[in-house]
Amino acid sequence: MKTTRSALLALTTAALLGLSACGNGDAPAGPAESRTQRPGDTPSASSSVTSSSTSTSSSASTSASASRTSTTSSATSTDPVLAAIAAAEKEAGGTAYEVDDQDGDGTWEIDVAKGATSVEVDVAKGGTASAGKEGDLDSDDRAGLKAATLDLPEAIAAALKEVDGTFDEAELEEEGGRHSWKISIDVAGDDKDVLVDVRTGKATVEQDG
Repeated sequence: MKTTRSALLALTTAALLGLSACGNGDAPAGPAESRTQRPGDTPSASSSVTSSSTSTSSSASTSASASRTSTTSSATSTDPVLAAIAAAEKEAGGTAYEVDDQDGDGTWEIDVAKGATSVEVDVAKGGTASAGKEGDLDSDDRAGLKAATLDLPEAIAAALKEVDGTFDEAELEEEGGRHSWKISIDVAGDDKDVLVDVRTGKATVEQDG
């Protein structure tokens, strides 16, 4: 009996030791996760950010380019009259407040205010300015110029933003105590008058009738 109990005790101890060894063994490490993107996988966050940034940059560049083109086109269409106004103001030493081409020969006839005097200046196609007769500056024109916060070239630019066409003529106008730059624009042979407030610069198309 002693031998049998000893044998059983030995077997039990061996079994327990075997179980303990199995329980304490570390689990084998699995294969490292592959970082290679497979077809069909969702793009990584960094890839999405890069794509979004590129798209935004491209869009901004396109918009800026379009804006520059539009501004350049508008400026080019009024370059001759703006140059004529500058030449007339330099010749007379004052501020232009009326401009037109009554004869249709390409010579701009520009009225320039100099103090209480109005000077008529002709500016030929080539840019040559010649001062003509002088007279008293109309009281309404004087009041309009005094109230103005934007000059004639700025008023022309504002009018052409409101109506797409070709500049024809411009003058100061007073109605009900309100002073405006009246800019006439040729639209396919039809004149459209735009009133630009001398104080605010707000442009309004004058309704016919």
